[in-house]
Amino acid sequence: MSTAERVEKKERINVLLPSSLLAELRELVPPRERSGFIAEATAQRLLQLKQQRALRESRGAWTDENHPELQTQEDMRNWLKELRASTNIRIEGMGDDRISPGL
Repeated sequence: MSTAERVEKKERINVLLPSSLLAELRELVPPRERSGFIAEATAQRLLQLKQQRALRESRGAWTDENHPELQTQEDMRNWLKELRASTNIRIEGMGDDRISPGL
């Protein structure tokens, strides 16, 4: 749990859970960790829902007509090769020997 999560104001809510789910929660998660567990699980699921919404809203943003240079697998491999090469050149220009240009 991050510091921000501990400091953030918390509110009490009442929720109904299926008995079998609650039994598993009680069996697997210690009593003083259940709220945090439920909050974390809820945050993860909300992130998934936000990502799904973003994907739905951006549907159609990429079209083959807009990117004729990326029509085949070979086109995409070449594009990735060029992108990685340009990244390596930028990294080498930084003069930081800790970063491997092969990444």
